[in-house]
Amino acid sequence: MHMLPAVDSMLNENNLKISHYFLRSQIDYHAELPPFARRPLTTLIMYAFIGFLGVKAGYAFILVNFSLLVLSGYLLYRLSLTLKASRRQAIINMLMYFGSFSILFAFFPPVFTYDEPLQYCFLLASLIYFFTGKRLGFVLFFSLAMIARETSVLLLPALLYTENRKIKWISIWFYIKRNLYLSLPILIYVIYLVIFMYANNLFGDASTEMTRRWSCFLENFESKKNALESLVSIYLTLGFFTTASILFRSPKNQLRSLTTAFGVTVLINTPIVILSAFARESRLFALPLLFIWPIFTQLFYPNFMQKWKNFLSQSLSYKTFMAVIFVFCTFGNYYFCYKIYAGFGLGENNFFTEYLFIMNSFILILVLLSFNKKSIEA
Repeated sequence: MHMLPAVDSMLNENNLKISHYFLRSQIDYHAELPPFARRPLTTLIMYAFIGFLGVKAGYAFILVNFSLLVLSGYLLYRLSLTLKASRRQAIINMLMYFGSFSILFAFFPPVFTYDEPLQYCFLLASLIYFFTGKRLGFVLFFSLAMIARETSVLLLPALLYTENRKIKWISIWFYIKRNLYLSLPILIYVIYLVIFMYANNLFGDASTEMTRRWSCFLENFESKKNALESLVSIYLTLGFFTTASILFRSPKNQLRSLTTAFGVTVLINTPIVILSAFARESRLFALPLLFIWPIFTQLFYPNFMQKWKNFLSQSLSYKTFMAVIFVFCTFGNYYFCYKIYAGFGLGENNFFTEYLFIMNSFILILVLLSFNKKSIEA
């Protein structure tokens, strides 16, 4: 997909061959610019491939990132099994992960993925240890996830909720003792960050960076085009999974707590990204999906099949009515995707427009199936 003619990707820059010069500039850029330099793990792995194996920068970038994506998919599969999914359900969850917008288009502008594959590997490993009660493993891998990308800390409030949802309040000391291990990655990361910034004399750059980040909000909404791109970026990343988690919410306790954890993280992560980063970089909104990806099939499939059977049992007139609504809404979907969204010059040289159209169609099906004849008559 990356190497198709007339497709713009980080890997080829609208060419039919790998852009080694551009990818080398991206690696060097992340090594030198202070906001990215403090996340050195992905860059160090790439430099290791370039230096020790003598491979070109483009090959190093592709080999490292795609290998990490494959590994993250396997870890998601293992996490799904940990959360009581069958092997078949775990495989479907993994496929949904790879089909998600922020993963499928990870290396397309303006998504510009870099550290996320390694971050996801560490976070998924830490969640496996978290749900199996192995605290030392959780602390180790969550700390590495924060070093890979500090936004990992935004998962902690939801993990605190998950850990304490069944515990009655006894005393503040009991609460602190029970949750101390969840705070250890923050302490480890702060120690690492102070040492790293002191060694590289980056304290002055940090204050400048924080000042500049707040200007991102103005750019996200400075024009109609930017506003549309920002809002659609959020929707492309979260829309389908949010709809499924609301309309097909599972009554099972553990799955229910994870859908709540997803919602909590969305409410924390989304405003932070909008205020302090470029919203068009859709990958930034995907962090909460780490709570939905490993349970998607368990959450979605039973309720979906029940609603599908209910739909098939309805009268022909009802099914015809819903089909007419679907066709009518599909025209609106087409107009928005190909006339409004594409009309602003968005989704060019990639498959964003087609993905948006297909995703809207699936969401429309979910919404229509969530209705029944009684609710419409009422």
